[in-house]
Amino acid sequence: MNNFLIIWFYRVFVALVLGIGVPLCFWLEWKYERQVAVTGCTVRVSTKRNTVIFVAPWVLPFMMAVYWLIMTLFVGPALSTASLLELSLQLLVLLSLYFALLLLLLPLLRRTISARACATLWLLPVFLCYNLAVWQRTFVPPLVVLSIPNRLGPLLLGIWLTGAAAVALWYLISHLRFRRRLLKDAQPINDADVVNLWWDEQRQALLKRHIRLLTSPAATSPLTIGLFGRTMCTVLPQRDYTLDQYQLIFRHELRHVQRRDVDTKCFYIFCKALCWFNPLVWVAVRKASADLELSCDEMVVYDAEDDTRREYASLLLETAGDERGLTTCLSASASSLRRRLKGVMVPRERSSGVLALGLMMATLVLCSGLILVTTVSGTAGELLFPHPEDVSFQSVWVSLDSGSAHVKEAHVEEPSPVVNQALLDQLSSLPVTRLSTGSTLPGSDSPRLSSFLHDGEHVQILALTDGLCSLTTLDDSKEVSILYQVDGPVDWEGLYALIEEGSA
Repeated sequence: MNNFLIIWFYRVFVALVLGIGVPLCFWLEWKYERQVAVTGCTVRVSTKRNTVIFVAPWVLPFMMAVYWLIMTLFVGPALSTASLLELSLQLLVLLSLYFALLLLLLPLLRRTISARACATLWLLPVFLCYNLAVWQRTFVPPLVVLSIPNRLGPLLLGIWLTGAAAVALWYLISHLRFRRRLLKDAQPINDADVVNLWWDEQRQALLKRHIRLLTSPAATSPLTIGLFGRTMCTVLPQRDYTLDQYQLIFRHELRHVQRRDVDTKCFYIFCKALCWFNPLVWVAVRKASADLELSCDEMVVYDAEDDTRREYASLLLETAGDERGLTTCLSASASSLRRRLKGVMVPRERSSGVLALGLMMATLVLCSGLILVTTVSGTAGELLFPHPEDVSFQSVWVSLDSGSAHVKEAHVEEPSPVVNQALLDQLSSLPVTRLSTGSTLPGSDSPRLSSFLHDGEHVQILALTDGLCSLTTLDDSKEVSILYQVDGPVDWEGLYALIEEGSA
């Protein structure tokens, strides 16, 4: 069977696993949150304490870093960095297209599926981390290759990486400055009734670690700040609330904590840094942040009486403001206030969104890598054989169809210097574009050329078919493969005649 078919079977298998597993996990957490909202019962079949869907959103950038470290151990820092760069560029394209699609569909989705499902849709690229370990080994030729000219590649990559680092650094500094200003004059809340209510709500949220409850003159809206349990705290403005209002505030903020929405904000920053030059991604992240708040509102007032809804709507009106840093905020921005108030006061029964999640997840898996950005192109002589004087072919096989089911083959061992040079000249003229580090040429279809060769330092394996070419370097029991796209026609009859003549 063609190896490409095997790879696509694998992709379909992963698409089915994630396309079923992610929606199923979502449905269990969504059902549990509704159960708690209606009955107050926090008993769970599992011992899980949060309501995160599968994994925290920071896992994707974390797995990319782990992938780079593992690759460094096996192939060295240069090739591992090249592989990480290729993955980052693929993810950049995927995020840009996926977020653009969600922006287009968002008005329809918000009317038909739950707010929690809308918020989860923005996070689906996170689950591609499950596919990272085998992404390179199951490479599928892209449908579209966006090639950056060699002379512009280093400059554009430098600008892109500098911009990404600047965005990430700016958000880190902004968060630390805001946290310092917020907590500088913060004081613990000592009202016994409020503190007892805070403890009761934390127990209902099944939190392992107690979160500090503070009040600060710098806070304009109730918010929770901090990445880790030991540093996380909920901060309220210096104003009086009724106990009913405190309860609504606490439930909103603890819903964020249970879902680890601060981790989600970290993923949003990662997306902004990766796609900093794309305004659509910035708009998408703003919409995604609004969906986080809408999904918390949805659960806080789920199955609530009209009086509770009016009280919560009044809170939103009184605390409208802008979020800063890595925080979750009761009222993130005035721009989303109208939609949130409508969602609170005019509840509408929507589907869970399980089907939409499944279809989108499966589509993401199947489409990943089909559009590729590359910065390296040239001739095979420039990229595969940079030192042609040192290249010597050890053995060469050529097979091609003879016009029927029969396949004709030619094979030569230790070709003569004349044949070696003629073969090198013919292969070196092929135009190629670098596609992927760590990927080998799949399949065994004809026409095909396979060869062992020596470049003066290492033994290499060359594989060539119509449209694709791979070069694998064997070094101290390591195999380093690079896959190229062949951008011109291959003279198979000429190659076959050359090898057949050399074997005579």
